[in-house]
Amino acid sequence: MKPKLILVPTDFSDASTHALRFAARLAERSGARIRLVYADYFVPPIDFAASAAVEYALTSDEAADEAKKLLIRTAEENLPATVTFETRVVIESPVAAIIDEARHCGADLLIMGTHGRTGFRRLVVGSVTESVMRAINIPIITVSPLTATERIAVNLPRIVVPIDYSPECREAIRAAAELADPKDARLICVRTVESDTPDIAVGEIQRMQSFTPPELIDRCQYKLLPGDHAAEQVVEFAKLVHADLIAAGAAGARTTAEMMRGTFAERILERSDCPVLVINEQTVLRAMARKAEEELVTVN
Repeated sequence: MKPKLILVPTDFSDASTHALRFAARLAERSGARIRLVYADYFVPPIDFAASAAVEYALTSDEAADEAKKLLIRTAEENLPATVTFETRVVIESPVAAIIDEARHCGADLLIMGTHGRTGFRRLVVGSVTESVMRAINIPIITVSPLTATERIAVNLPRIVVPIDYSPECREAIRAAAELADPKDARLICVRTVESDTPDIAVGEIQRMQSFTPPELIDRCQYKLLPGDHAAEQVVEFAKLVHADLIAAGAAGARTTAEMMRGTFAERILERSDCPVLVINEQTVLRAMARKAEEELVTVN
């Protein structure tokens, strides 16, 4: 997955601008273009500068024109001259616009910021990032405001992969490996277990190795973590080893408890201080369909 077109949604917040800077570094390294998109219903009053002191009472068309100017200025101020970019303003709800744009613009990767809301505030306010993450059909990398600029290393030398034996997780391993430097990057595969007796530990490590795509075993290390609070254990371990990326699979269905406190992948991206790559069921199905098409072409 060497991206050629990276889709970057923005709401002109510091969080989305931070994600744009990460996308810029990755695009510069891979030679990819960036498509910067802003979506809104444009119901006045509206504040494009994210300042409560400024209000606009414009028609939708006029508001969209103002947003387009700000979008271009945001790109020019945060992207190096070596990165080609395009901009798009959509009069639509952000979640629907981002998903539709990803499905039709030919993007290989989505990079967006997260505001890091947790607990009751997250439940009440909601999260555009989480809604997009569940429905998108391309890999998504979220960048938290907790991610320090100096921690953003686009060759991704240290990647932590929590293993849950799902197809989404296996695809996350492959995607992370393809994004990273093939010579220097190491994948640290982790699994939370309730017991760390020698027999259980050996069996779990062997199972993790069997689950790993064969071509990537030589690039992987394996580590067991305590079984309580799995997402938090993964985040703390990633901090301990100064990970440059966490790559996780995201299950499609959510339990009632997960709707309240977030799924495993959602809790990771809320708390991580490094970028998080997430692969969901839709992305896996799309990858499988593409592989089947390629095999059919080869046979014919």
